[in-house]
Amino acid sequence: DFAQLPPSGGAVLYQCQGTAKRRAMPMKLYAHPDNYKTHKALIAAQYAGLEVATPSAEVAAQSGKIPVLETEQGCIFSSTAIARYISRINRPAGLYGENILDGGMIDSWIEFCTHELEVPLCTWVFPVMGVFEDVPEATAVAKEDVKRAMTVLNNHLLHNTFMVGHQITLADITVCCALVDGFKLVLDEQFRKPFGNLMRWFTLCLAQPEFKSVLGEVTLCGSGGGKKGQAAKKEAAPKKEAAPKKEAAAKKEAAPKKEAAAKKEAAPKKEGKGKQDKAKAKPAQEEAPPAEEDPEKARKDKLKKVIKEGGKRGVEIEGAADMGGLQFFCTAVEFPDGDEEMLAESMKAMNAKVDEGAEERKGGSGHIGKMIFSAGAEQLAVVAYVPEEKQTTLSCEEWLKAVLDSQGGELVKAAKDICIGKVKTNADKGVFPLKIREPMILEANNFLRKKGLFPEDDSDDDEMVFGDDDFPS
Repeated sequence: DFAQLPPSGGAVLYQCQGTAKRRAMPMKLYAHPDNYKTHKALIAAQYAGLEVATPSAEVAAQSGKIPVLETEQGCIFSSTAIARYISRINRPAGLYGENILDGGMIDSWIEFCTHELEVPLCTWVFPVMGVFEDVPEATAVAKEDVKRAMTVLNNHLLHNTFMVGHQITLADITVCCALVDGFKLVLDEQFRKPFGNLMRWFTLCLAQPEFKSVLGEVTLCGSGGGKKGQAAKKEAAPKKEAAPKKEAAAKKEAAPKKEAAAKKEAAPKKEGKGKQDKAKAKPAQEEAPPAEEDPEKARKDKLKKVIKEGGKRGVEIEGAADMGGLQFFCTAVEFPDGDEEMLAESMKAMNAKVDEGAEERKGGSGHIGKMIFSAGAEQLAVVAYVPEEKQTTLSCEEWLKAVLDSQGGELVKAAKDICIGKVKTNADKGVFPLKIREPMILEANNFLRKKGLFPEDDSDDDEMVFGDDDFPS
């Protein structure tokens, strides 16, 4: 029942039901428990199936330089070295990839995270946490550096579900942990808006039980970002010092009783009016949220982007079809964000007739059958289209249903020309939109191959283009 794994660092490991277990006592990690660098080592240990004890913060503080990992064979210091050591112990866990190249790429992203992301992000976040004083000039530069690093990550994750390969690795753990404090404290909704791919990946990571067991529930920063941490909240408390006013009132009572009585009677009236005014003011404030017609406006603005992207993609598909003789094409689009209604609008924009008099060419692929995919946080939306002249050779509903069935999806709307479906996110079953998108595109193409409607890639001719990566959005 037990299989001995190759030794690592002198330790003998045993594999039992997919989880590596140490025969001897657990390792001890002396580190600050709330530090993101500690979290990455603990998450790696969860994936590796290792038991790592974490002594209290007081014990860690007394142990000198931290973080330090204590093992039977010796000690390892530096958070990155500790995380790498833990990740390499259980090789089947795959935290360091499937081969040497994967390992090199993982190291590349870890180095990128350390130098390009963590340094500016800490410069921005630490003043909010109260670790050190804010230097406005440094914070301004840090914000731009963080934006630049997040743009690199967002572009990389446009066509990749994970940082390296097809599963969680130490690269994902490292980058995710580095971002958590930033997303909680300073990276507000407005700042996060351009980074849709990065946010989908971040949500995917947080949904994993190994991440949840260490990080718990992560609440993202709302609008406005964080100010100077707890100091701002504490400064609000002194406002309660209304006591001196009472003393002042006592002094006023030394005046003639009639005047005092008059003042006392007048005061409640003023207060009463003030309370009424406040009471009137509160409903006005409460009525402000209904004035949130922003969602409608935001949806209209988003629809414009969806249609623009669809029109542009239609031209690209038309060109690919003319060049490679394609009758059908499967691809992914970005802006609908998993909204099946908007994805249908994107399909219409692809199929729109070209206005030859327009400055920019749009649409033009109505004669080509298509299946398009859009991944959002809650679901993967899929829309299939079969032009009238091809409906005798391919059923649009049958094609889409076969693709949806491969991932347990549901058919939302069926027609001869356009069918709509979706696959809901299911963390318990490991169903995530970005993760299943590429396999479903392959399933769509394989269905066409079986029908003889998709050319086999068996020639040395480089002229035919089938890949979605050739058409960046």
